[in-house]
Order: sequence, then C-alpha cells, then structure tokens
Amino acid sequence: MNRSAKKLAAGHLFNVDKEAKKLQEAMAQLFHHLVEQRSYFSRHTRQDIQTAETFLCTRVKAPDEYNYKKLFRVIQYIHGTKELTLMIELGKHPSLWVDSSYTVQQVMLSHGGIIMALGKGETC
Repeated sequence: MNRSAKKLAAGHLFNVDKEAKKLQEAMAQLFHHLVEQRSYFSRHTRQDIQTAETFLCTRVKAPDEYNYKKLFRVIQYIHGTKELTLMIELGKHPSLWVDSSYTVQQVMLSHGGIIMALGKGETC
C-alpha cells in the first residue's frame, strides 16, 4: 500500500456512513489521540490540513472505520507533501489590524483580535 498521497481529500471528506462499523475502545482512543496530534500540527505548521482536521475533530466521540480511513488519508498526505512549509516573508508594507468587541451578548465579556500581514502569509 502506498504510504503517501499528493492530494488531501476527495469530495467524500464530509460524507458520513451511518452503517459503518464503530471502532473498538482501544482503536477509538488511538483515533482520538492521532486526531489531537494532527490538530496541533495543523494549527502551527500545516494550515492546508485544517479543513480535514476540523471534520475529524467532530468524529472523535464515536469514530467508525470510515473515519479512520479518512484520518489515514490525512497522514498519507502529510507524508507525501513534506516539502510544503509555512512561508512568512517580510513585504514592503507590513500591515496590522486590530479589532475588539465589548459586552458581547449577556455574559459581559469582551473579545479582541489582531492580524498582522508581513507580506506573504498572515499570522494571528
């Protein structure tokens, strides 16, 4: 079996097979562990897998064999595209955007965020 893939996922990524066999407890825990590792990985170095990773995070409570195949596909994609890296380069005009919102809804909490564009790529 090929251990690498050059494309992340086909159109079936978001399909759910209700008749798929649920994973046993040990495999379900392994699935959860691997998904959480990829979640950290996708957030910090490989933003290209975030869509697939977000879907897999919704399946950790009751994973089935179909979900495990999708996780394996993500792992194959990572191995097949090791040359892809996060690129942040300084441009001529770095930009900074700041936004905040006060007393959001009834809980009286404020939210804030910053986006900084350095030229090629952004960081939050």
